[in-house]
Amino acid sequence: MNNVTINEIQRFSFDNSNVRGERVLLNDAYQEIIKRKAYPLSLEKLLGEFVAAIALLRDIVKIDGVLSIQAKGHGFLSTLMTECDEHQNLRGIAQWDDSQEVPEVISLQEVLKGGYLAITIQPRNGQRYQGIVEIIGDSLSECLEQYFSQSEQLPSRVWLAANGAQCGGLFLQRLPAEQAKEGDEDAWDRLTHLASTVKEDELLGLETSELLHRLYHEEEVRLYDTKVMQFGCSCSRQRTLDAVMSLGAEEIRELLIEQGSVKVDCQFCAEKYEFTEDDLIDSLGDQGQTH
Repeated sequence: MNNVTINEIQRFSFDNSNVRGERVLLNDAYQEIIKRKAYPLSLEKLLGEFVAAIALLRDIVKIDGVLSIQAKGHGFLSTLMTECDEHQNLRGIAQWDDSQEVPEVISLQEVLKGGYLAITIQPRNGQRYQGIVEIIGDSLSECLEQYFSQSEQLPSRVWLAANGAQCGGLFLQRLPAEQAKEGDEDAWDRLTHLASTVKEDELLGLETSELLHRLYHEEEVRLYDTKVMQFGCSCSRQRTLDAVMSLGAEEIRELLIEQGSVKVDCQFCAEKYEFTEDDLIDSLGDQGQTH
């Protein structure tokens, strides 16, 4: 399966229980993200986990808008961010101090010292919501489980993996007790215990139906339709121009004098935008003239 292009997320549930789940597996959508920058392999893996995580969260949070996960801290990794919109477009980026040696194995707590995880829900129409989670433990999975415990107060478990070619994730959540099958009170403990046996090569190398059969061949698992995900950046010339205009007339005029134009590269997709004095003069008025 490793040579097959697959960028999908799929929901599943266990008949007559109050446990639901999701599985995501991405290859070229993930590769489109990490190829935009020369990442060390360990950062490719960590960014891949964040990409898989935002895909899982986006399918749970039903909004017409953008969901993002951003990690910030005071270690060598200053920022790591992934986003997904309602059309299953994914993008992400990591920024780090390249004067420091990047470890081959990354502990999230070490590289984001004193940091936090911000999960932001931005509807197209409506109020922005942000949940803040302290970075605990060594993994993104632990942080996300804490987030679900705080925000939804529903027990949740997350397994994530990435290897520079593929990234994937598995998610289980226990819904309110009234949805449980009578006499199957140990379903949550049983199903999470079985999921905990999953290996990285299984999470990254098996189709969802095969993975779930391997984990739950004695359970009644119901699979739902798959959703296709892809790399997609929300930048545009107009949005970039709006960002340039927010600098203010004086700073823009100085840039025009020094450089002859204002150049902006999108950090997510590496698209290059250039604005000349003629492009900016209508918005700046007389303040934009450099001679």
